[in-house]
Amino acid sequence: MDIFIEIIKKPAIIIALVTLVGLIAMKNKPSKVITGTIISFVGFSMIKLGSSILATVLTAFSKLFDSAFKLQGVVPSNEAMMAMTMKDFGSVASLILIVGLVTNILVARFTRFKAVYLSLHLALFTSFAIAAVFKMMGFSTVIAIIVGGIGLGLYMAISPSLLGHYTKDVVNSEDYTIAHSGTLAYLLGSVTAKKFGNKSHDAEEVQVSDKVMFLKDPIVATTLTMFILFAVAALFTDATTLNKVTLNENAFIFSLEQAATFAAGLYIVKAGIKMFVDEIVPAFKGFAKIFAPGAIPGVDVLVLFDKSPNTALIGFLTSFAVGVVMIVVLPLLGMPVIVPGLMACFITGGASAILGNAEGGIRGAIIASAIDGLLLALMPVISIALFAKLGVHGTTFADPDMIGMAGLFWLIFHWF
Repeated sequence: MDIFIEIIKKPAIIIALVTLVGLIAMKNKPSKVITGTIISFVGFSMIKLGSSILATVLTAFSKLFDSAFKLQGVVPSNEAMMAMTMKDFGSVASLILIVGLVTNILVARFTRFKAVYLSLHLALFTSFAIAAVFKMMGFSTVIAIIVGGIGLGLYMAISPSLLGHYTKDVVNSEDYTIAHSGTLAYLLGSVTAKKFGNKSHDAEEVQVSDKVMFLKDPIVATTLTMFILFAVAALFTDATTLNKVTLNENAFIFSLEQAATFAAGLYIVKAGIKMFVDEIVPAFKGFAKIFAPGAIPGVDVLVLFDKSPNTALIGFLTSFAVGVVMIVVLPLLGMPVIVPGLMACFITGGASAILGNAEGGIRGAIIASAIDGLLLALMPVISIALFAKLGVHGTTFADPDMIGMAGLFWLIFHWF
């Protein structure tokens, strides 16, 4: 079971295996099978490497920001919650995931919900949330695995299928859709953006003065934005924390280097996305031929970031800004302080903006990412209450879908 969990935690291996099976099923030459499998593996590994770089930079910024503005509160983290509950729920969660994956393939084969959820590392986090809520309610392990697994499998098939309606407006294709634990935010944001936005004003086509035309380049815009964020945070951070984070480096130079590193990480992610998508989409047709004819792959939301890089930046800043505002609002409502998770704001905020922009232009992008920021603040509050009996302090589950799934199971089964 430990080996299974380790494999699932490394999505690049899953992607490589799916590509391998697909290319073999399509009766490609051995050279093509080897090439396609390795390229998809390397491409997804590049996405992981780039994401790791982004996470490192955002962690440094988070330390400066928290110190500068004296933030103390709950920091949502799926990884931390999984690590803290691995001993108690690890085996149950992994079996829930296995049942969920089988259910997902069966649903894709026999119903109109044709997506197969390939972001299994996110499904694993969700399985831990489901396992925890069933065990807290006192249900047997067998019921938790069977009922929780079937529920997870239905979610894995239905959520990417629903989101596919909006994904195709961004990627101009129905060859793949998005499988991500922020789907609740993406759907609410897209629907609201379509109703209140203005599709004729595309965020990527905003008129920019010739004097600042350089801001149209996503690398330049990203670097300057991150530099400003770092510089402001460093300005208000106490000397001890500043020296600890910067390793006694000059704050200006440190901010500049971190901004450039962030832009470089984003560039690596985008390059990996192209390699990965170019291989997995055609190979998946062979995989689907065997397991679920007509199915489409549900892939990580980062594949959208290559389509609208400037919009993604707008979404990150909007989602983060809303999270900062909620730091003040939540205590006034008698709720715990939720410190914004910068990686969550960047990924789900950026994706929400991209999908919102496709439905309602720049106004839709801002609306959708603002909704994402609200959910990233409010859903963890629900999660804290839901998982209070676990005895975990200082963190909780972060993403809307896994909290929503756990909450749904609680609402239905706590009566029994």
